[in-house]
Amino acid sequence: MSTGIGDTLREAREAQGRTPEDAAHALRLRSGQVRALEEERFGDFGGDVYARGFLKSYAVELGLDPQPLLDTYRAEISSGDPMATAPLVAPGSGIGVGGPRRRSAPPGWIAWVLVGVIVLAGLAFIGQLAGSRAPEQASSEPTEAPVAPADDGDAAPDEPTTGPDEPDEPDEPVAPAEGIELFLALEADSWMRVTVDGTIVFEQVASEGETLPFSGEDEVTVRFGNAGGVRVELNGEDLGTPGPRGSVVEVSYTPDGQSEA
Repeated sequence: MSTGIGDTLREAREAQGRTPEDAAHALRLRSGQVRALEEERFGDFGGDVYARGFLKSYAVELGLDPQPLLDTYRAEISSGDPMATAPLVAPGSGIGVGGPRRRSAPPGWIAWVLVGVIVLAGLAFIGQLAGSRAPEQASSEPTEAPVAPADDGDAAPDEPTTGPDEPDEPDEPVAPAEGIELFLALEADSWMRVTVDGTIVFEQVASEGETLPFSGEDEVTVRFGNAGGVRVELNGEDLGTPGPRGSVVEVSYTPDGQSEA
């Protein structure tokens, strides 16, 4: 059932003579994400905090007042989810002013992690079965050392009975993740400086409710002026906030994960 949010976005875009690809380029999003907003497939964004951020950013890009759309979203889509209207979390507590808050629906990467765990568990079980075969019982009878044959002068030395050990085949390396897809969801106003592969691409105050996407090949470094007010998603994995509320933190994000700069 349509709430009218998608129709409002699509009509505003078409009135400006813009395609979904044009809007996606201006927002630094994928065209599929723009279409998901216009088709009200908000579940594609992995949680309310991300969906509301993308919705606000798209409305502002189209010159619309985002507040009526956000109010409709809360009333029609997130009415049963306290994450849509819950107060922000106090630093390090995990509990908002109004009581405990529930995390939004987990992103799709969790399913892949579970599949990986199941596969690894199966391989470990097979290895355990293969190694559980009891070795042959060594004889308790003492064995006499073999008597060296008499030296026959120029007799040829004994040929080795076994060939050289064949080297084990190396394990196939795991291919690293390609590139960086970073999403910053603002739960409070925060100044930020974002450096992508050595070039500063963003340096200003971002407002509460915004969701900012950044893409890189090797490294994206972010200096947060209010680390507890920004939720980070890296290549589909929700990393939470990089620090407590009000703290200044600088973090580097690579295809392999995150580290403090």
